[in-house]
Amino acid sequence: MELTAGADIRPEAVQQFQKKYGRKTYATVEAMCDSGEVDAVWIATPNVFHAEHTVAAAERGKHVIVEKPMAVSLEEADRMIDAADRNRVKLVQGHSKIYGPAIKKIRDIIRSGRLGRVIQINTWNSNDWLQRPRLASEVDTRIGGGVVFRQGPHQMDIVRYLGGGMVKSVRAAAGRADKHFATEGDYTAFLEFDDGTPATVVFNGYGHFDIAELTWGIGEGGKRLPEEMAATKPRLKGPVDQDYKYANPRTNEERAVRERSTQSFFGLTVVGCERGVIRQSPQGIFIYSEAGREEVPCPMDEGRSAELNELYHAIAENRPAFPDGRWGKATLEVCLAVLQSSNERREIALTHQIPCIEVEEKQEAYHG
Repeated sequence: MELTAGADIRPEAVQQFQKKYGRKTYATVEAMCDSGEVDAVWIATPNVFHAEHTVAAAERGKHVIVEKPMAVSLEEADRMIDAADRNRVKLVQGHSKIYGPAIKKIRDIIRSGRLGRVIQINTWNSNDWLQRPRLASEVDTRIGGGVVFRQGPHQMDIVRYLGGGMVKSVRAAAGRADKHFATEGDYTAFLEFDDGTPATVVFNGYGHFDIAELTWGIGEGGKRLPEEMAATKPRLKGPVDQDYKYANPRTNEERAVRERSTQSFFGLTVVGCERGVIRQSPQGIFIYSEAGREEVPCPMDEGRSAELNELYHAIAENRPAFPDGRWGKATLEVCLAVLQSSNERREIALTHQIPCIEVEEKQEAYHG
């Protein structure tokens, strides 16, 4: 794989890209896809444009990795899936935590039957999402802003993957506890799978507490929790403008990659089975059973290169990708149900769920 081009509507971003990578740049996704410079695109534009840009790329014969959430509505997701199918290109739902080696290993243990069937799944996360510099569009729920759209897909992907994919219903409450932001900053959801397995999904993004304190100081991307996290700091009083956001980068990407831990934690996830419990560890996963506690090591988290590898192999082996557009749509349905359930104060039945079929099984079914 080779990085060949980038597109952005911000001239400053284009200049930075040219300086850093020395590759061609374009002012629109369409122009980049028409240029002949790319075979595949990674769409990381604002959520409200995911569908438009995915369709534009697919119509031009480009394979797509699209950031979470896949779209803002199920209708948009359908358009994206249809465009990929009609043009015979791969559509990968990217930036998903199910690519993590530890999450995959937990799924392997579940599928092996070693601990019996899953009886409960619980996942919790707490960070400073709403206290990071956010543009107004990032905190506008109507166009895919707020923590349900922006963080929910991570947790819902994990829970659906570990539970087999088929969520039957959702009952949830989402809150707006920070008066300076007219969007959701927290949610608590109860999911029930088709087989009766319950799951709880909890997120708090107000910045008062970081879940990394409960995960050995390791957070998302394997980043270590800095000591100054516990110190008092001024709180943001609402959205910021573009000049402020892009002039104040929160982290140095290269440094974060160099210093990251072996594993990446998106909160604390605990899976209870008939004969034991599984959770992530600093080096892989812990298995608790009658035999005591066993740590199973896992390979180092690949970060977002995992999505690139999945797309590459799906193309090279002429097989469906996983997770694909239909998986992304099912995860989006859960997130939308969280908002609907919270607004209507009732349980929401789901109708667009798909089972968690492993890559090997999809490949066999495709070629069979």
